[in-house]
Amino acid sequence: MELNSLLAQIVERKASDLHLVAGVPPIFRIDGALTPAAPPLTEDDVSALLASALPEDKLAAAREGHGFSATLRFEDQTFHCQVFRDRGRLAAAVRLLPKRIPTLEEMHLPGIFEKLTHLRRGLVLVVGPTGSGKTTTLFSMLNHINLTRSERIYTLEYPLNYVLPSKLSLVTQRVVGEDVKRWEGGLRSLKDADPDVVFLSELRSPEVVRLAAEMAEAGVLVFSQMTADTAGDAVESLIQLFDGPREAAQRLVARTVQAVMAQRLLVRADRAGRVAANEILILNPRVRQMISDGQAAPNLLELAMSASHMAGMKTMDEALVDLYAGAVISRETAEAHLKDKTRLLG
Repeated sequence: MELNSLLAQIVERKASDLHLVAGVPPIFRIDGALTPAAPPLTEDDVSALLASALPEDKLAAAREGHGFSATLRFEDQTFHCQVFRDRGRLAAAVRLLPKRIPTLEEMHLPGIFEKLTHLRRGLVLVVGPTGSGKTTTLFSMLNHINLTRSERIYTLEYPLNYVLPSKLSLVTQRVVGEDVKRWEGGLRSLKDADPDVVFLSELRSPEVVRLAAEMAEAGVLVFSQMTADTAGDAVESLIQLFDGPREAAQRLVARTVQAVMAQRLLVRADRAGRVAANEILILNPRVRQMISDGQAAPNLLELAMSASHMAGMKTMDEALVDLYAGAVISRETAEAHLKDKTRLLG
């Protein structure tokens, strides 16, 4: 068997990912669930599959513990492949890169997401657990800008998740480890490249956070993502990422961040795929003052969101109840994710 045959199955099964691990069958992720396909793979099977599509010198290095990523192409599809070692044996995870970026409307995102694409400066964050669709949401916002106005858009990412062809905007995508060596150097180089909009696939160090905040404050619209359960948790994590006194970090976050949206992907009630539930925190004057004054604990920001529906804000519990009321998700799904389960009484 060659790897290309499994790549074809990813497309046929409408899977997002494929996992190759010795001792178990090839496993596809379909609508968020891991789905095995028979028969189990041996160590030699995994090696042969990878050798059919990847350079032997790279695989030899991976056997020594030097994992690597590669872009694979089969027919008209593009895949990201991560190769690593599992208990001394080769293993891999392969992700299908979507050919088309869904629109904000197709993702059924609240209207505030489209409004945020009209901003001209500041930092916009989408946060959530791994696999919650953060990158897809952000690329939908980026592509909305790309399709509707003339801007200079740069991305700095690892790995490459979507191909964003230039439309009305001029787009350059740079992959860390391929086009630039390090995040910090790549971001510094963007500061002098006449950017209007920048996407960072992660905020991974105090230096990257500082550079992103400087760009946002200087008139660049910066999009990024973080792993956090709630918008309030993300604000706290961002403050902690800054070097220096906490008070200075609070003031910088209050000045530069425009919005934080926490996202979860939930199974639809009709089982036709998944839908995003979004908590939305907009940094209006009241919220900025709370953060600047050190009064922005997650529970306090949640209260601020509950009291600011007219500004487009919404807590995660409110988003879940809305989806349940609209019959988009089941009662069981809503109850599994609600913090305050009494919201469903009656």
